[in-house]
Amino acid sequence: MGDSKTSPNRTDRLHPLQRAVWRALAPYRKKRINVAFSGGNDSTALLSVIASLREPFGLRVRVLHVNHNWTPESSAWEKHCKNFCRHLDLPFKSFTLEWRDDSRPRGNSGKFGEARAREQRYQSFASVCGVEDLLVTAHHLEDQGETLILRLMRGSAIRGLGAMRPAQSLYGIMVLRPLLAVPKDQLQAWVAEHNLDTVCDGSNFDETYDRNLLRRRVFPILQSRWPNTVNALARSAGHFQEAQSILDGVAAEDLAACKRSGRVNVLWDLGSVSKLRLLKLDGPRILNLLRYWVDINGLQVPSERALREFVRQLVSGGQSASPVLSAGGANFRCHRDRIFLVPEPRLTERTSSESQVWQGPELSVRGPDIVVTTRSTRTRGLSAELFREGTVELRWRRGRQTVRPIGRGRHRRSLRKLLQESDLPPWQRERIPLVFINGRFAAMPQVVVDESCTAGAGERTIEIQIRDLRKEEWPENDPL
Repeated sequence: MGDSKTSPNRTDRLHPLQRAVWRALAPYRKKRINVAFSGGNDSTALLSVIASLREPFGLRVRVLHVNHNWTPESSAWEKHCKNFCRHLDLPFKSFTLEWRDDSRPRGNSGKFGEARAREQRYQSFASVCGVEDLLVTAHHLEDQGETLILRLMRGSAIRGLGAMRPAQSLYGIMVLRPLLAVPKDQLQAWVAEHNLDTVCDGSNFDETYDRNLLRRRVFPILQSRWPNTVNALARSAGHFQEAQSILDGVAAEDLAACKRSGRVNVLWDLGSVSKLRLLKLDGPRILNLLRYWVDINGLQVPSERALREFVRQLVSGGQSASPVLSAGGANFRCHRDRIFLVPEPRLTERTSSESQVWQGPELSVRGPDIVVTTRSTRTRGLSAELFREGTVELRWRRGRQTVRPIGRGRHRRSLRKLLQESDLPPWQRERIPLVFINGRFAAMPQVVVDESCTAGAGERTIEIQIRDLRKEEWPENDPL
């Protein structure tokens, strides 16, 4: 017997718009569905359709709204959305964006503000969406065509020309766009048929924004000459997506071939590759690999200009080159013969103190985003008695500490020199605390322990360990 929730009899009775949305939602029906809701026509239609499917198909739905705080009406729109959800008996959560006076979108400069607002929207959504959650947006057929044209005007690569995908990981959350094949007039018809109230954002008529100019002036001309413009653009975007799937297969093979094996790092990252192996690939394959690596981690692919400049610096600088490239939530960083993809902190509040007393047994430290713990060990290590009886302090400021590593002779060595000789990347060193006991340097967890602080014969020993909070809060494990 088939699943009653998806049986033909139940779906045949649905309105075509309901059927289109349910077809996209069905594979994810056990997840919590978060609906991005602005109160405009498109998101109102989407939310109304999903609300109508909630009881018949047992969906768990929550509504997320972002108050962009860029017009006096923003608060009224938020109130409208809240009341709309109360009427539907749906849980509602809103976020308010904060702007400096010079960063609020307006006029031509607003293009950059819009990009920043989009990033903040998704970061807000990601802050409340769990790894098993789904975020659903109301992008429709015309949005897809507009996106393709805008990316053509920016000279985007094939991945960008695929425009929006029906489902993708973005900013660490799974984003579903069930209306990408649905024309806007069908959404307008649903809103009118159900007599739904919507809000109207006056900025949608401001032609200083590229998308508004395209929608209000360019598209009418194109459609007057080629009535099937929107569908043709959507088909082209689909062809680009198919071509990208082939490129992704090549990139996956190249990424596996360039993977760098060796000592496991103390802290977590999104993998590393051998710079030497990477630079043996030709330029287009290097770019393809970097785009793919970013994309499979749900990050924002850098601009073509930034990617090409990063590769140029790698090639011209050879093994000594250490450029950095931002990928929206993570950075490409270089250390010796390795290129890493390193996540940025996922929280905005950071610990700025230079030292912290540790009374055990577990300490969570925001800023470096780590958890410090201890465990008993049979190998030579830190004296458990000294650790228990002494005053233990964690410090992040590097000084001129010297250390006599266990089993490395009687001579003391500069900690700075020891770290420079190690494979530990500089950005990891900054996050690992130095452990002082009774004011004396004792250890750098999982890196070195001073001989003078080790346990004697028959004494209990402990090992100080570090867990990386960024890994625990990231939606997926390292794909490498």
